[in-house]
Amino acid sequence: MTQEPPGETGTAGEVLGGGNSNRVVKDGDSVIRQTGPWSPFVHHLLRYLAAHGFTASPVVIEATASTERLSFLAGDVGNDPLAPEVQTDQVLIDAARLLRRFHDLTAHFVIPEGAVFQLPPASDPPWDVICHNDFAPYNCVFRAGRLVGVIDFDTAGPGSRLWDIAYAVYRFVPLMHDAHAQANGWHPIPDRARRLRLFCDAYGLDDPAARAALIETVIARLTSLIDYIRQAATTLEDIPLYQRDIAYIGENREVFARALT
Repeated sequence: MTQEPPGETGTAGEVLGGGNSNRVVKDGDSVIRQTGPWSPFVHHLLRYLAAHGFTASPVVIEATASTERLSFLAGDVGNDPLAPEVQTDQVLIDAARLLRRFHDLTAHFVIPEGAVFQLPPASDPPWDVICHNDFAPYNCVFRAGRLVGVIDFDTAGPGSRLWDIAYAVYRFVPLMHDAHAQANGWHPIPDRARRLRLFCDAYGLDDPAARAALIETVIARLTSLIDYIRQAATTLEDIPLYQRDIAYIGENREVFARALT
């Protein structure tokens, strides 16, 4: 970890690695991050979660026009290559149950008037829940082999449960072709169909129609990610990786569908 000079907050801190799109500085028991036009919505959401007893997300301590100070969630983030303790069935179940708790709470969340989202909603209203939109090991915190928190809500926005589940199973199962899974640290590669069923069972995805639609939703979610990368003109080198994953999922859709029925 490297030390940075004081920023707008007037404090020096430890720069945390692993972030995808934001500079994160740890300062004592808090972290300092840059804000964007979407941050007021995110702060409103985090305050709502804290007020309703959701302890697995950061707490907003203070915010300025350009930075935010959030509580620090102690533990290890699941960056690639994934550690063996992040690849267990128990962590998969923890992830499914935490995502379900988040969705159940946000099903009653009232979106503030004039809210701005970093990502455009994937569908028109009515929306089921607030989606995290990037629920993956690299945005989760782990302690003693258990998943205890989720961070980086910058891309959160209204959507459907299934849309959020789709990306979560893509990352946690993982629904990736062999080379991608191995590059992410999966050795050996697990029984994907079994873990897919386990995640959905732990989440409580009981609607047969939703389970039947999940695989096509994963493909749609990755296609949407590719479109976003092209529009943003960033990490273009990742597009072939996602395209191969889409092809892999399509080739094995019947295996995954059978696991869910």
